[in-house]
Amino acid sequence: MPSILSGFDTIQQALAAQQYALSITQRNVANAGSPDYTRQDTVFIPVGEWDGTEYGIPGIALRAVRDQFIDAGISREIQSLAEYNVSSGALQQVDALINNGGQDLRQALSDFFNSFGELAATPENSVLRQQVLDSARTLAAEFRRLYGSIQQVQTYQDRALGYAVQEINSIAEQIADLNARIQLAQGAQSEEVFTLRDSRQQKIEQLSELIDVSYFETESGSLTVATRQGAALVVEDHSYALELGLLGNSFQGVFLQGADITDSVESGKAGGLIDVRDNRIAGYLAALDDMAAAVIARVNELHAQGIDFNGEAGGDFFAPFTPPASGLNDGAARSMSVALTDPLKIAAGAVGSGQGNGAIAEQIAGIGEEALFSSSSETIFQFYSDLISRIGTDEKTAQDGITVQEGVLAKLRDQRSAFSGVNLDEEAVNLIQSQKAYQASARFATVLEAMSDEILQLLGG
Repeated sequence: MPSILSGFDTIQQALAAQQYALSITQRNVANAGSPDYTRQDTVFIPVGEWDGTEYGIPGIALRAVRDQFIDAGISREIQSLAEYNVSSGALQQVDALINNGGQDLRQALSDFFNSFGELAATPENSVLRQQVLDSARTLAAEFRRLYGSIQQVQTYQDRALGYAVQEINSIAEQIADLNARIQLAQGAQSEEVFTLRDSRQQKIEQLSELIDVSYFETESGSLTVATRQGAALVVEDHSYALELGLLGNSFQGVFLQGADITDSVESGKAGGLIDVRDNRIAGYLAALDDMAAAVIARVNELHAQGIDFNGEAGGDFFAPFTPPASGLNDGAARSMSVALTDPLKIAAGAVGSGQGNGAIAEQIAGIGEEALFSSSSETIFQFYSDLISRIGTDEKTAQDGITVQEGVLAKLRDQRSAFSGVNLDEEAVNLIQSQKAYQASARFATVLEAMSDEILQLLGG
């Protein structure tokens, strides 16, 4: 049968447990405004079942109220949102160039073909000949200017990728350091482990903004972090730094332990930068190159068939462009220039005709209505309209993606807040319960004290 003295021991443990519960409630209330804080909860355990492996004190265990599945879901959605944000920002810049400066290219094409149409009527007119040269120079300059402006956006994505890699490496190092500190805290049964875990989760979400990652916790309490394709970034207390290296396209690639992982970086800021740089913008620039190459080739083809003002055979009107490989027109737009400097050298007439013949000029004027592309039956104006439409569609897709991801992310964060966040009403109830339990234990101590006094009096009497 338990003695009165053992009752005092039980009361002492009960008072300590309730006082500890009160301190945890106060800790939760103090951190109620922190979005990164995970609510801590106390669970009473019979003293005989306490095995010393729990955080807390004998009789009451301390646990963090965390749902790892919600955390992982938030990490995934952050990655997608960051990718869409990067894409949207870059595509807005390209869209502005196309729909403002890009309209100048459309106008330059119209002016160029129209100038040949006017020359066809009076090919001996020197003013109209000069007008053809001026419009051709303007057209070439617009191709170069628009291409260069869009390429600057592409170059910025490449530069931003370098900064993103530096951030990734820095955060990976911090996660590795937190892994080491968490292992030490777990070994010492220190409550600091909960704060460290919150900090580490915050770093994981910061890393998720930069690159697509997956992670899992080991028995030691460390997180192993890898890219979604399995390239390890953090293992225990060691991080593996990403490196930058030049690719065949002269842009920066992402390397890990000597392996090129550029193509496997699929989301996050880094994934968005790579996709915009290597796929979106590269595709738009390729379309401009195809347009410039088609104009150069067709105009030169027809011009070579004619004769100039002095009856000599026409040569190249534009500086000829040689494709770097079959089916590739890389560099056509940024290098486009007019080969002629003398307006009298414009071959407006057909072979065998006099100065008043403008048959070739008329054919060149009609190029705008021809299907110039082997991959489609489009005119150059239709091809350019499709390019503008494609850019607009890509931009809208990115903006819609932002809207969807923000909604999903907000719901997941609400779920985490409801599950892991601090509810002041609940903490108020916990506070009252702990106070009442403390008071009850104190009263019980008073009862035992009175009983002890009576027994001592009886024994003494």
